[in-house]
Amino acid sequence: MKWNHAIAVLLTGAMLLTGLAGCGKAEEDTGSGEKETTAVKQAAEVKAVDTFTLAYNEKDGLDPLSCSSAENQMLMPLCFESLFQLDDHFEPQPVLCDSMEQENTRSYNLTIRSGILFHSGQEMTVEDVVYSLNNARLRENSIYQDKLSCISSVKYNEDEIHIRLYTSKSERELQSLLDVPIFRKGSEEDEIPDGSGPYQVVRQDSALHLIPFEQWSGGKVGYCSSITLKSVSDSSGAANLLSSGEISMLLQQDAEKEPITGAKYTSSVPTTRLHYLGINCDWAPLDEEDVRTALSMLMDREMIVQTCFAGRADAASLPMVSIPENIEAPQYDKAAALELLEDAGIYDRDSDGYLDISNGRQFKLEIIYNEQYSTKGAVLEQYASTLNEAGIQTTVTPLSFEDCQSKLRRETFQIYYGEYEMTPDFDLSSIISDGGERNFGNFYSRDMQDALSDLHEGQPEEYEQTVEDYLECFVEETPILPIAFERNLISSATKLPEGFDPWPNDIFHGIETWSAS
Repeated sequence: MKWNHAIAVLLTGAMLLTGLAGCGKAEEDTGSGEKETTAVKQAAEVKAVDTFTLAYNEKDGLDPLSCSSAENQMLMPLCFESLFQLDDHFEPQPVLCDSMEQENTRSYNLTIRSGILFHSGQEMTVEDVVYSLNNARLRENSIYQDKLSCISSVKYNEDEIHIRLYTSKSERELQSLLDVPIFRKGSEEDEIPDGSGPYQVVRQDSALHLIPFEQWSGGKVGYCSSITLKSVSDSSGAANLLSSGEISMLLQQDAEKEPITGAKYTSSVPTTRLHYLGINCDWAPLDEEDVRTALSMLMDREMIVQTCFAGRADAASLPMVSIPENIEAPQYDKAAALELLEDAGIYDRDSDGYLDISNGRQFKLEIIYNEQYSTKGAVLEQYASTLNEAGIQTTVTPLSFEDCQSKLRRETFQIYYGEYEMTPDFDLSSIISDGGERNFGNFYSRDMQDALSDLHEGQPEEYEQTVEDYLECFVEETPILPIAFERNLISSATKLPEGFDPWPNDIFHGIETWSAS
């Protein structure tokens, strides 16, 4: 799209603000002047900031389906909304979706909220939503393709949206996948498609700005009347601007990178990026459940998070962020681990300080990892030290990416360090299910297959129980060794606003209640 067309559309929407103010759902005028809506009360209490500047990656653009830079991804929730949004516990919360009905585990019907307006002033329709979802799952340059690969079709009939799936998903699982930006059909060719978020993009004085969308269904935003977008070409440039105080806030998605120098205030949000150790379950004695469980109990995850990730991760012995209270996750316990190993016939038979398997063979392990990642190497050196102290002779071997992949394909490894960007439904099927594309260790368990099936196919009222059953099975069989879920780091040049409550995919969550500190 050409800029003059895009800006014409956006400025048209901006000019409509005065004339249409008061017509949206956010305000209710009784005529008495005695009652105020929550949004109006909140706006009255907000102390606005004078300036607020964010980085804009000029090479990436603001197409919500294809932009992948951390800078522009951070901007998306300001401009676009989705059917559901994930809270800080990765529980899906409805945004544009009004209702969802499950026909069966592969068929769902949805309705959307009425009266939602795009920045252009046009009302959102089911056709817009269906068009957005189909583009997200089918467009070649869409970053959501893998995430939505379980969907076979999205159609609509009158006011109802019909979603059909290739594989079974529970209602909560599907909701967690539908945090996809929705835009107006016909605006996808524009450089900035038409969204419905709390801010809209305009160009003023040859610069891009975000101004509040007065008819946003979420209420009135009073924190900042204009957010300036500062152009950068890469993340290093953005980091430099934050260090010099030229931008206000930045998101770092890679725990391997050092925190930005000069960042005065920081916060963080959880992610679904799982760090774990994969196990060759065809390699004795790693083929025994008790041995894998013992190895899990010999990992001091809390210490690893503090020393290797500098706190930018959440220790995880199970592959979910939120664990039910009655699930006993494996804890670091050297004595209990050695007991388990002895029950499996592995103990120090000749009093030389090393554990033996049988026939005088010592229990030796080699853990491989991609040498490009220093954090992974630090994690493994710390874990190997613990294993060696327990009598398990452990070697950490850094390899090139190609050599790592070769060993995984040929299954000539014992343990490898893996990193997996899980979908928000925390589906681990590709790693632990029979025939999974990342199941390099040939793990197979009928009980685990059944637990996974029940998790995906259960009715909404059964979801909590199926989660517990799945995690209990995981604890018993330990198909992999989870280490931690990485966290994204939020760095700010100024004091974080009052009411700052970031969610994983929206660090501006609750911006309508923000106030300058």
